[in-house]
Amino acid sequence: MSIRRRKGMEQLKKIHTSCEWKQIFESEEFKEDYLYQGLDLGSTYSKEKTIFKVWAPSATEVVLNLYQTGSDEEENAKLIDKLPMKEESRGIWEKTVNGDWNGIYYTYTITANGKKNETADIYAKACGINGQRSMVINLESTNPEGWEQDKFFTPNTKTPVIYELHIKDFSSDDNSGISEKHRGKYLAFTEKNTKSTGLSYLQSLGITHVHLLPFYDFASVDESRQDNEQFNWGYDPLNYNVPEGSYSTNPYQGEVRIKEVKQMIQALHEAGIAVVMDVVYNHTYSTNSWFQYTVPYYYYRTNEQGEFSAGSMCGNDTASEHEMFRKFMIDSVCYWTKEYHIDGFRFDLMGLHDTDTMNEIRDALNRISGEKNILMYGEPWSGDYTSIQEGYQLANKENIRLLKEGIAVFCDNIRDSIKGSVFEADEPGFVNGNLSLINDIKSSVCGWLDGADKKFMPYNPRQIVSYVSSHDNYTLWDKLQYTLKAKPDFKGTDKELIQINKMAAGIYFTCLGIPFFQAGEEGARTKQGIENSYKTSSSINQIDWKRIHQNEDLVNYYRGLIDIRKHFTALSSESDEILKQIKFLEIEEEAVVGYVINGNRDLEDKWNELCIFYNGNDKKVVVDLPAGEWKLLSDGKQMGLSELISERIILNQHSVTILGK
Repeated sequence: MSIRRRKGMEQLKKIHTSCEWKQIFESEEFKEDYLYQGLDLGSTYSKEKTIFKVWAPSATEVVLNLYQTGSDEEENAKLIDKLPMKEESRGIWEKTVNGDWNGIYYTYTITANGKKNETADIYAKACGINGQRSMVINLESTNPEGWEQDKFFTPNTKTPVIYELHIKDFSSDDNSGISEKHRGKYLAFTEKNTKSTGLSYLQSLGITHVHLLPFYDFASVDESRQDNEQFNWGYDPLNYNVPEGSYSTNPYQGEVRIKEVKQMIQALHEAGIAVVMDVVYNHTYSTNSWFQYTVPYYYYRTNEQGEFSAGSMCGNDTASEHEMFRKFMIDSVCYWTKEYHIDGFRFDLMGLHDTDTMNEIRDALNRISGEKNILMYGEPWSGDYTSIQEGYQLANKENIRLLKEGIAVFCDNIRDSIKGSVFEADEPGFVNGNLSLINDIKSSVCGWLDGADKKFMPYNPRQIVSYVSSHDNYTLWDKLQYTLKAKPDFKGTDKELIQINKMAAGIYFTCLGIPFFQAGEEGARTKQGIENSYKTSSSINQIDWKRIHQNEDLVNYYRGLIDIRKHFTALSSESDEILKQIKFLEIEEEAVVGYVINGNRDLEDKWNELCIFYNGNDKKVVVDLPAGEWKLLSDGKQMGLSELISERIILNQHSVTILGK
């Protein structure tokens, strides 16, 4: 061992302030001596032995604790053994335990920076109740029948349409058509022939991808309480590589949640629907985390005063630019892809991660599945300033050109142009009264590739996720109520608002990019005017299946929009050359946008051209049509029309009219 390395090890075992640790961890000497590239961190199981490896370069002692159960409250709970681990090279502590240890729970007791903490394994693949103890698992035993034939991605990515859904919301309602034992659970997705609800409904809607809000193991819900009152969106990570237990039928048995997630994904795949996983690597539930207990201050950003950076608005920001956390993110995403056959990832507050990390994740996914088959998109913003290490760029809107092809971002320009600001309840967009936004609507048609926003310069239409609502902020229906009604009636029905809802959907579905919508938006979903429902209750958040059926006309309108997207691939183009195929029409009437877009003739689309009009007026408007005979596909109120029209057309008020040639 060199003198420099010996001195470096001695320095690393001392007690330091957070500021001192920041300097050490970001030094070239630390990177040279302690970065580990192996793919065997965590517990590696075989019937003959289990090998435990943990990266803890600043630790002075690591002990492996083996437990009979996942908590002390369970029957037969006991500590089986405490085994000292041996420090190897590059900061790795290792212990091999002979025999078949499948189903045994474990933790590490790590002494570092003068403190001794018992911690779960950050690389754990299974855990006990509430995620406090990791679990050794034979993953092959968790595979449902036919899992080997399941494909990890659904190849329908030419024209993706994404449907954002919370697992518990999907089936908690008594009218969900799901058996009581599976309501709010993973297995709700496995119940077939529910006709107008559940999986059958998702199939009939025509979506290509279900985006599931976080279902890794999160901290805010007590898994020992199997009741419907507890609720959380799940943006509070505890164990990144383990499924959440509250959605399983038995959270005490670590293997159950794993198998049931696989069954859920398998059922969705069999229904022709791909699965996007919502991931939250930008922060943890708290700084009293397995990461902090394992290597104090390494996995988090700190400012010059040594305080945890809080650009996530959650009290901490993880440090993606630190190589071992970047490795963790890449390893984690690849693990979910390979083991669970995940088809896409949505990154929460992606604007807090650095562009190098996001690009390396894209490369890793391409190596698994073939170029860009697995979707990857995220929020290109943060909640506040973050103390990123000098020399790295954040993956935000301003740096979108630094992101590789196949990394898309939510376009708040489109969202706010259509319906108004998400931060001001009564501020309208184009569809609800602010007709001065007509040029922003034209830019939205182009996916904002037209250079209208000098701080946001995407180079590819598939970098854009077009939408008007998600789990965050008001539902589209509630936003329309606030902006258009003196006394909002959230639970009621209103023909005028239904029509404006149709118009909002019609616009973002006919913009370049990837259309995305919140589950239930197609049925006038309401959260009774609550902006941030992240922990309110299932009664506020759940899909109201009765309301979905009451608004069947609106649902059918969304079905028609999805069908048009599937059969006109130009709107989902992956090349900025598509801008040359868009021609805006000269229209004298104010508050009307009209354009023609040429299709992809070599992809056997239904139409060579589409002609589309947005009428923001509260009156009907007559406009001239481009030359030739056009088939009316939608008059903004109904889909599936087939009337042949030429010369001119009457546009309904608050409508999106679509014609094909």
